[in-house]
Amino acid sequence: ASHIVFVGNEEYAIKPISNLIAGFIPFNAASTIYDYAWWIHILAILIFMNYLPFSKHFHVYTSIPTVYVGSDNIPNKLSRIDFDDESNEKFGATEFTDLSWRSIMDGYSCTHCGRCTSVCPANLTGKVLDPREIIVQTRKRADEFGRILIRQNGSDPLIDPAKLSLEEEAIESKKFIGEYENPEALWQCTTCGACMMECPITIEHVPAIIEMRRGLVMMESEFPDLLQTTFSNLENSGNPWGFSPSDRANWAQGLDVKTAAEADEFEYLFWVGCAGSFDEKGMKVSQVLSHLLKEAGISFAILGTEEQCNGDPARRAGNEYLADMLIKMNIETLSNYKITKVITTCPHCFNTLKNEYPDYGLNLEVIHHTDFLNQLVIEGKLKLLSNENEKLTYHDSCYLGRYNQIYESPRNIVKSIANGNFIEVNRSVDRGFCCGAGGAQMFMEETQGKRVNIERTEELLATNSEKIVLNCPFCSIMISDGVKAKESNTKVLDIAELIYQNLDFNYHKKLEI
Repeated sequence: ASHIVFVGNEEYAIKPISNLIAGFIPFNAASTIYDYAWWIHILAILIFMNYLPFSKHFHVYTSIPTVYVGSDNIPNKLSRIDFDDESNEKFGATEFTDLSWRSIMDGYSCTHCGRCTSVCPANLTGKVLDPREIIVQTRKRADEFGRILIRQNGSDPLIDPAKLSLEEEAIESKKFIGEYENPEALWQCTTCGACMMECPITIEHVPAIIEMRRGLVMMESEFPDLLQTTFSNLENSGNPWGFSPSDRANWAQGLDVKTAAEADEFEYLFWVGCAGSFDEKGMKVSQVLSHLLKEAGISFAILGTEEQCNGDPARRAGNEYLADMLIKMNIETLSNYKITKVITTCPHCFNTLKNEYPDYGLNLEVIHHTDFLNQLVIEGKLKLLSNENEKLTYHDSCYLGRYNQIYESPRNIVKSIANGNFIEVNRSVDRGFCCGAGGAQMFMEETQGKRVNIERTEELLATNSEKIVLNCPFCSIMISDGVKAKESNTKVLDIAELIYQNLDFNYHKKLEI
């Protein structure tokens, strides 16, 4: 406890505590005390450094390379499995050794701080999923195997080979997913990324969870019954709900929206997505966006019946083989029309097309409609009218926000329309709370605790806003259901619908929204 002062050009150190202690130490004993203290300190450090690898504090070492190879942004794509590689005999992870080196390293880097669990929407609504425990159990399993290997390779004559063999057999007989990792917890994850965003040392929980889901689906055939219907629908109809593929473009009837096959040339492909093609609210957003694009003079077309699900629900549910099939079919279609620019309304479509399709050889300029519409407003191609009579709040989509850092463009639009009546919800931007639909949860049922969408809806309704604005068809379905369950009159609108309601139109007749 000291500080430096200057008197003229002279430097003096003021050490009140040191001076006080020195008053009790004989001068001739100071040197001896110093030597003892130095050696005690060094020995303590050496002992602690050797103890660290055998304790949970090993993260003092391992967190350094983990942070070094990590990123400021959470991973927004999953690893690809090459099904054409005949040497691949196992898909996904059913044992800790099947996980990537990064996931195993994460197990040893975890500081047990629990920040990931403190923001997990599943855990906060009373479910068994504990992101920290997912990571900790990986290390626990690895430690048991490691101890056996060390003892096998040791030369200690006191170790009974028969006893060692029994211990090894007992450990190997345990199921990694079952006795270490809770399968129920794995299927409760919404893949929202909140855990990864909160982690101070960039641990990647979601990729590990998805890898274990892959093992359960493709190697063990163990997954929620409702997913079987979803998988069948995706395989047979190209959408998770099982609607007829021939109805995919019905939303565009009478709107003079051309398909890529009909158009002579166009600049942008409007990737409508499954929700935008079949869900009632999603179809309305597709119609509204088409009107807005025409109002701004944008040349665009759709794939119509040639469009298939982008593959996100299958990938996040662990069925990588099915996702691989859907992705390759879509890439073939997109390549046939030499499409380079794509507009989407669904953040899941946006993330998959932008960040995962390049791994399959197709690089596209993918723009989410919030960014695109904001740019049209800035350029004056869409002129907004402010509305001072309504309070507005905004819900961040996980796959647009945390996964792709798009926060400002939708807020710019909402704030310009609200004209001072914009109310930010408590959990927002990179700390936003999931709607509960991601990670294929849209097609499963929550059987434990409070529904995630109810938790989020209550928080949004607490702002006392007249309208909840969002940017994702899945969020729209979940939050609308939540508003209905809470018997509220609050309206739920996509960002495109909000613009449409507050637009100074040139020539188009407004739709009723």
